[in-house]
Amino acid sequence: MLEVKHLTVRSKEGRPLVRDVSFTLTPGEPLGLTGASGSGKTTIIKAVMGILPYGCVIEAGEILLDGLSLEKLPARERRKYCGTVLGFIPQSPMTAFDPHMRIGAQMVQTFRLRLNLPKDKALTLAREQLLAVNLEDVERILNSFPSQLSGGMLQRVSMACLGGLAPRYILADEPTSALDEENRDHLLTLLRDTYHSAGILFVSHDVSALKMLCRETVILEHGTIIERQNIEALFAHPQKAWTEAFVRAAEAQKGGEWSWKDLQ
Repeated sequence: MLEVKHLTVRSKEGRPLVRDVSFTLTPGEPLGLTGASGSGKTTIIKAVMGILPYGCVIEAGEILLDGLSLEKLPARERRKYCGTVLGFIPQSPMTAFDPHMRIGAQMVQTFRLRLNLPKDKALTLAREQLLAVNLEDVERILNSFPSQLSGGMLQRVSMACLGGLAPRYILADEPTSALDEENRDHLLTLLRDTYHSAGILFVSHDVSALKMLCRETVILEHGTIIERQNIEALFAHPQKAWTEAFVRAAEAQKGGEWSWKDLQ
């Protein structure tokens, strides 16, 4: 179980970015997290992963992984949990890859480092996982640099890496926002059907995706949780004025991706 308890994060200037946030991720139970840009969603993910920007600090609270306080671990010790226990899906897949290394070399390096596999078995796993995400031109992809692949293909490659590492928890930071409809649907299907046993924190503005994956969704405003409900109940009976505006804007967009401009 991954527990975030009363988390408060401040910026280098002392401004509160996240205030008294608590939630629990349980394997097999995706949790949705949504809110306007700047509400603290990505800050929460970075705090859990241990990659807060320079000067940002966890002022209060705990991040517990099966009872272990992650925020108290040295950086080197904490990195051991990244990938195999805590998986991350970025908003922009290009940021997940070294632009100067071929995809195959990066996948093999990741699997060797995180899974302690010999090179030949790491390469076999890379091929298997690319096929698992419906990337059939395996050898071309392995020999490509990131800039030679589309954003949708790179997102599938990042999912292939995730599949090979099989983390218990997945932190997905608006993973559908840069994808076309085909790749979006494929990613959501993978999360729902292939990684269903993982605990998933799904950060998104994509209302239909939240409804597809998550039973419960948390609404964040100005770094604070203002509401959490079953996703269907949230849309049927929003409890806060801000959440009502969220529902109206989402319905105006017919359940798709939207910009929150009506709520600013």
